[in-house]
Amino acid sequence: MKKVLEDIRVLDFSRFVAGPYCGMLLADMGAEVIRIDRPGGEEDRTYGLTAGNNENLIFACYARNKKGITLNLFGDHQVREILADLVKKSDVVLHSFPPDAAKAAGLTYESLAATNPGIIVTAISSFGITGPYANKGGFDFIVQAMSGAMKIGGFPDKPPVRAFMNPMDHGTGAVAAFGTLAALRHRDQTGEGQLVDLSLFQTALTYVMPMIAEAEVLGRVRPVIGNRSAYLGPTDLYACRDGYVFIASVMNSLWRRLARLIGHEELIDDPHLQTDMARYEHRDRIDPLVAEWMAGHTVAEAMEKLEKARIPCGPLRGTDEVLNDPHIQSEKMVEYVDMEVPGLAKVPMTGISAKLSKTPGDIRLRPPRVGEHNREIYQGLLGYPTEVLSSLKGKGLI
Repeated sequence: MKKVLEDIRVLDFSRFVAGPYCGMLLADMGAEVIRIDRPGGEEDRTYGLTAGNNENLIFACYARNKKGITLNLFGDHQVREILADLVKKSDVVLHSFPPDAAKAAGLTYESLAATNPGIIVTAISSFGITGPYANKGGFDFIVQAMSGAMKIGGFPDKPPVRAFMNPMDHGTGAVAAFGTLAALRHRDQTGEGQLVDLSLFQTALTYVMPMIAEAEVLGRVRPVIGNRSAYLGPTDLYACRDGYVFIASVMNSLWRRLARLIGHEELIDDPHLQTDMARYEHRDRIDPLVAEWMAGHTVAEAMEKLEKARIPCGPLRGTDEVLNDPHIQSEKMVEYVDMEVPGLAKVPMTGISAKLSKTPGDIRLRPPRVGEHNREIYQGLLGYPTEVLSSLKGKGLI
């Protein structure tokens, strides 16, 4: 089946999570995404916990459907000629360098557009390509701290706690894929390439802006109240006899169902509990009643009764329990990819997030090994003779 992006070629110079995730989303929809490592491989393959191939599973989860070549961007002048040859044959350059590093690597939009006016350069960095922080280094958790995100979570009288699944990385990667597609659409209409500039800091501000607006306009800072949701009816993680269940009773209709279920129907007509805000302000009165009901049930019992009452709920699970979920299995929300490495089992990876009915994405390729497709790209695409490849490898350029 034809893939919607199969005529798009992406040079992926990005590292760690945000850029690789963007590249993965494009590759899932058929783009030929070429991951470019320095000779010997990049550090984002090997940091942290590693598997049987001496690479981590973080890299593996974002490198599927990509091809892999090597190129030392900081080698001699010949490297710029190789880069130019690659750019002439490509539609998108994706990287995660701050401005000064991008300039040193030859990856600025101006230099690449001089080679290929139709090129789209998707630049992901911590703080964007302009402004006083442009060349400041950072990661997801740095912008969580700087954006206010860390101070709206956690528990009272405890140090702030960051989110641990890298929301700013993934959010930026998703918006980067959107921005890249918008730029490709513009090029379809005009023939012009352009720069797509994204920052983790902007993503963080986007996520926290409603809370910032409350503080700025209403003078009210979001309270630190653990897992409970502010300004809503009982919405929290509650302990059962054998685990935990999260309940969300947003809106009057859900609150009425919950009050009936826990045996306190008299609360429905209480004049002090008629809005979500009112129920929040009186949480010390009503939340213990919900907690008491939950504590008298097992997770399975509570889930059965809550779902019968049509109250949104979900059990708390560990990462070692999630894959047993029947819905995940039924909907192919996770797929297993054979890494083709002796002693390394198939690796679970997220399924295709955007489920298109006519041009669906799929997982076609395992993550590439370092320089695995050098011959295919340098000889097959660029037409370099074997002796040139041997010379480049001897010089340490590929």
